[in-house]
Amino acid sequence: MFRLIHRFIVWALVCAFVVVGAAGLAAAQKEVVVGNKNFTEQYIIGQMMKQLLEDRGYEVDVKSDLTSMALRGGLESGDLEICAEYTGTAWMTHLKQEYKQESHMEVYNKVKKMDKEENGIIWLHPIWNHNTYAMACWKDFANKHDLKTLSDFAEYVKANDGKVSTFVDFEFSTRPDGLPALQEHYGFHIAESHLKTGAPGASVLGLKNKQAKVGMVFGTDAAIAENDWMVLQDDKAFFPPYDLAPCLRAEVLEQYPEVEDILLELVRSFPGGGEAASPEAIAECRAVWQELNGKVDTEQMQPREVAKQYLLDNGLIEE
Repeated sequence: MFRLIHRFIVWALVCAFVVVGAAGLAAAQKEVVVGNKNFTEQYIIGQMMKQLLEDRGYEVDVKSDLTSMALRGGLESGDLEICAEYTGTAWMTHLKQEYKQESHMEVYNKVKKMDKEENGIIWLHPIWNHNTYAMACWKDFANKHDLKTLSDFAEYVKANDGKVSTFVDFEFSTRPDGLPALQEHYGFHIAESHLKTGAPGASVLGLKNKQAKVGMVFGTDAAIAENDWMVLQDDKAFFPPYDLAPCLRAEVLEQYPEVEDILLELVRSFPGGGEAASPEAIAECRAVWQELNGKVDTEQMQPREVAKQYLLDNGLIEE
């Protein structure tokens, strides 16, 4: 009987240690969900955050290929916990505020304050890449019609009764800081028969293949420099700053406060990172992102490869 009782006690103690050990391991496991949108720059930044957090001991689940609205919805609902969003997109599209020609720093500070107070979303310091929407065309077309600004383009469209072939991505054709508002701001209207829309990247490819006279591009698109396109100057300041910043649900920082420092390491690796915006930092940072995007769009590297190489080159991770 004594041996039986002894064995039972030993067995119970072993089970208790197993349970406690398993509970300890579960408690030690750090898990986060990262989201990114459905274009090159977002694939890269999503991978940068994923790989950096994994290097610091986190298990990271990535939700990719999301539209701006889906990314925001996931962040608000808690399906996503971390992402990188653009200040101008948040200000005009998600927070539904009017852009009044504020500076890059002013827009960031307003977004940071409002989103924290109203939605519990924390904005860390931006990467000053100003990946703005823009309208571009081939230089021979621009020179032929003396197009340098969006005001010039508006006058050309009006003179041609709106019949100027134009290619934009679908999201831009509907969003508050997109084509409808741009047309209203500059006083022109593209005829429906001459407007093409497509998935992200389609407008760049369409312009490259000369399927349209004018196409929507992003400020950090590598294709701009590669094709020597004319980017029409936003002379009436329609577009707000679009600077890329890590965003987190407040609960993430409550549970894992060190995540802020980890993500700010990434921000500080870019020109001007952690400092106030300046024209020099914005230009340098945009050039860095044009090169990174070009590695995917032109050199056909995978975003995860580009992200890893950047992190290695900047001493953020080790092989």
